[in-house]
Amino acid sequence: MNSKFSVSVVSFALLAMGLSSCGVIPGTSQVTVEPGFAGLKIQLYGGNKGIENAELVSGRVWYNSYTEQVVIFPTYINTYPFTQAATEGSASDESVVFSVGGSPVSADVGISFGFTTEQLANAQETKLHQFYKTYRKTPDEFRANELRNGLRNCFSQVAEELNLTPSMLSYNQQKLVSRVTDCTQKRFPTIIVQDVSLLSPLRLPEEIQKRINEQFAAQQAAQTAEANRRQVEAEAAANVAKAKGEAQVTIEKARAEAEANRLKAVSITSQLLELEKLEVERERIQKWNGQQAAPVIQTPNVQLGSNKIESQP
Repeated sequence: MNSKFSVSVVSFALLAMGLSSCGVIPGTSQVTVEPGFAGLKIQLYGGNKGIENAELVSGRVWYNSYTEQVVIFPTYINTYPFTQAATEGSASDESVVFSVGGSPVSADVGISFGFTTEQLANAQETKLHQFYKTYRKTPDEFRANELRNGLRNCFSQVAEELNLTPSMLSYNQQKLVSRVTDCTQKRFPTIIVQDVSLLSPLRLPEEIQKRINEQFAAQQAAQTAEANRRQVEAEAAANVAKAKGEAQVTIEKARAEAEANRLKAVSITSQLLELEKLEVERERIQKWNGQQAAPVIQTPNVQLGSNKIESQP
């Protein structure tokens, strides 16, 4: 055997033994579980293999990549968009397509959800253990497949429960997404579903949308015509009421004047007339200056220088 080769083999063996004695085992890896995340350290071999015996870990985690696996889940609430646009979420079309009254409807949907380490009742496991035992998926795999499919099924289910038709969608959107949120949470009890929302108007087939628009326009026209009719009727009623009011005022004035004349006629008596005469006489006396008015004497026309007096006819 070549002496150099023998030295190399011995050196390698000594190095391996030294690393093992220091606790560094070939295949050893490390990963950091940041705050807001939780990790499951799963044994792949041996008597403790399987998710039931997985260890909940956080911080810096050392593991043997040959015999162990660490799967990390976000425990904070994150909103992910399933949209048609390539600029949001995935580069491919991830919009949720569901059925309403037999017609396909495409929706851009946002879902706010997260994973939880909440302890299961009467069990040593957490909801995170239960989730991984059920789906065996990473968060991204679960979101792209089970979660998106679950949303589609919930939208179709709720639309059927509400007996919705395509024309009813525009004014039932809030009720629809509220029910879908509840449906999604029930479908995936091992995660937290905080909210489901529509990120854009629902998209219907072009022909169906055209018919809905025409129907809506006709309804708007009918409502406008009805509003105009009611306005005309209201104005006419107001004019009639005004005319009746003015006529009533005239009647009341006439009645009041007639009553005043009647009372005045009843109140005129001989004593009242005598009193008025006395009042007139009193005013005349107050104005008199104490002199009698001289009588006016008309004399005949006398012509001087003549003894003949002619009377002026």
